Amino acid sequence: MTALPGLRAPLLLLLLAGCAPPGPDRAASEALQQVLESHRANLAGLDTAPPPRAAPAARRGAPSGVAALLGQTREGVVAALGQPTRRRPEGEAEIWLYQGTHCALDVVLYRESSTPRVAWAAARASGTETRTEAGCLSELASG
Repeated sequence: MTALPGLRAPLLLLLLAGCAPPGPDRAASEALQQVLESHRANLAGLDTAPPPRAAPAARRGAPSGVAALLGQTREGVVAALGQPTRRRPEGEAEIWLYQGTHCALDVVLYRESSTPRVAWAAARASGTETRTEAGCLSELASG
């Protein structure tokens, strides 16, 4: 079976969950739900269609997930999360890194016409603490 690299962990968890003895296992169910929520944006980033156009986000709070960043302009991302820790050009793309205490966020902007827009984004925990995607974005938005 061939799986996309970003899908290996969720598929493994789903397979392991199917091998578990019958009966409710709340902790395993909650852990599986957190993993699936964290990988949902990765799946959205695999879509070959151009990202949807979105109105710039106002700095009224963190996005609920990285999917909310897809299609945003530079200004929209900065309004939602502030200035990135690092920026680097990569061919036609621009890569932004937001680094927090317990997580990091990678954002890839591609030029659509003359306006760079977010085409892909992924949040990840750093260290040993469990961190949801929403928790990571909240941490980064709060500075």
